[in-house]
Amino acid sequence: MGLFIGIIRNVYLKQMRSTLQWQLHLITQAKMTATKAASSLMQVGTDYESDSLIAKKLQERQYKLKLLEEKLDLQKTEIEEKLEMISTELKSNQEMIRSGIQESFTYKAA
Repeated sequence: MGLFIGIIRNVYLKQMRSTLQWQLHLITQAKMTATKAASSLMQVGTDYESDSLIAKKLQERQYKLKLLEEKLDLQKTEIEEKLEMISTELKSNQEMIRSGIQESFTYKAA
């Protein structure tokens, strides 16, 4: 019974790992886009007077993009930690499956 539970858990952990890797990929793409947008705003912002309304709006948007980048960094770190935990649990689960297979298919002569 433990062998089957281990196999089911292994599949579930691999699905979780795959989902988290996809989320990590999306976060990385979003961060790259935000960084690119922030640098574009910096370049455009130099064309305006520092006290003009447009320059202030650009600075505000740049600040919001920086906050978004920080939030994405936190999410990325969180997902990376979860991936490490899943990898550790996968190793443990695979050992449980191996021992279950050995117990199930070891014959003892009486």
